[in-house]
Amino acid sequence: MHGGENNVLVRLFERLRWSYRTLEWPDRYYFGTRRDTEVDDDTNTKRGHETTSRDESLRGIVDAETAEAHPDVAEAHRLLADLPDAPWVLADASETGERSNQSQISIDDLECASTKHVDCTALEWLTDRVEASKRVIAVAENVYANDFGCSLSTMGLRETAVEQREWCHGEEYILLDKGRHLGNLTSEVAKGLDVRLNTVASKVKWRSKETRSETGETGEKKNGAMTVVTTRCGKSFRASSAIVVAAPVSALKEKHWSPAFATKLAFDPPLPRAKRDAIESIQMSDAVKICLAFSERFWPEDLWNVVCCDAFLPECWMLEYETEDDGDTGDDVAGRAIVTFFACGETAKAVARRIREDPEGGEAGVVHQALAQLDAMFGGEEKAASGVAAKLAAPASNAFVAAKTFPWSAVASVGGAYTHPSVYAAGARRELRRPAYDGALFFAGEAANVKCNPCMQGAVTTGLEAAAAAAAARAARTGTPLPDGFGEEDWFVEGFGSDD
Repeated sequence: MHGGENNVLVRLFERLRWSYRTLEWPDRYYFGTRRDTEVDDDTNTKRGHETTSRDESLRGIVDAETAEAHPDVAEAHRLLADLPDAPWVLADASETGERSNQSQISIDDLECASTKHVDCTALEWLTDRVEASKRVIAVAENVYANDFGCSLSTMGLRETAVEQREWCHGEEYILLDKGRHLGNLTSEVAKGLDVRLNTVASKVKWRSKETRSETGETGEKKNGAMTVVTTRCGKSFRASSAIVVAAPVSALKEKHWSPAFATKLAFDPPLPRAKRDAIESIQMSDAVKICLAFSERFWPEDLWNVVCCDAFLPECWMLEYETEDDGDTGDDVAGRAIVTFFACGETAKAVARRIREDPEGGEAGVVHQALAQLDAMFGGEEKAASGVAAKLAAPASNAFVAAKTFPWSAVASVGGAYTHPSVYAAGARRELRRPAYDGALFFAGEAANVKCNPCMQGAVTTGLEAAAAAAAARAARTGTPLPDGFGEEDWFVEGFGSDD
């Protein structure tokens, strides 16, 4: 989990007395062989060829401190932190003479929907406006875009600016100990609740209740008089007050790009046009995880993460899992050394398409390329470390046991990764967050986070806010006061696991 500071989930871990580790990210960088494109002067056609970097200080695996001191890597971080020469300039900065060039348009607010057209993708900005080098763009692609769940070509610069301004969680990663995972946390939260699994919602229907005078004239609307969720199998659930929809944004769209997606949620009456437009503006790309199990660890013991530039897959995590010996379970990966590759955006879509279109050989080909990448990273020369065999030309291939690939777009109820900073989407999350149906319908999830926080704590925060808003609306109608601090993070954490 990304971000250990100001994190409600970390507070829950501590409340449950679950131990965890805090790991610095990125831990290492890997700089491999680059594929550059040149123009042939004679034929005026492009040709690709592999090159090795002339800068030997960025070759192979490099620790984060060394890599980030290099001018190219430092420049990538500076650009994404400062966002110089963006297509816009805030009005207050423009008035004080901070406008850098005439191509910048003055806007009042980064989240102002009326100026959402003043935007561009991160790739357009890096290529055309700041004219960054290929190495700087490669670092930005693998460190920033992949972490955001997209590619630079679809990463909206204005929403990136909002996220950079609002992010307050640090750059550490949190890893639960003792084999625990976030599924254990959802089980804890669900205790005492009526949770229906495998119950696919297909429609939200709302009808207002209107009072009538003695003469028959329509009077005041009574909010939430009838709000019903209908499931795919025809079962209905009626809400006593309000409904909070925390479905992926893909379920709210008119059409989603994933071929496997099959859980669209309809609304009756249709949502307001402004909200529908906001939903279409907020984008979700794909992600894929490739988990590889090995009979032994072939990487240094103190290494846990590598951001990979100039490689097939952009990032990997290394962990070793202990397991209890409970006989022959048939689980090939239990107790093994595990490498998990993580790729998003266009790379993930290409991997998913390859697996989908070639059921017999697609997955095997992806695994072969992932192993070849690990062999290039850790093989060929002596990598002395305790318990690690040295001088193996192909340490990953030799120790390989089993693999599992998981394209997130293959999940029918999600159809992709998570929402990312989207181009021309200023104000969209603010609009999605607004209640609908006269205060009977609320939205939650990372797509509704106005801080553009794509992480789990960002989604949980919106859930608390939506629940508190729905409860407050009900309290206002019924005249029943809410407990002090109801819906706030402290209230949630301190009451966790209690009977209240």
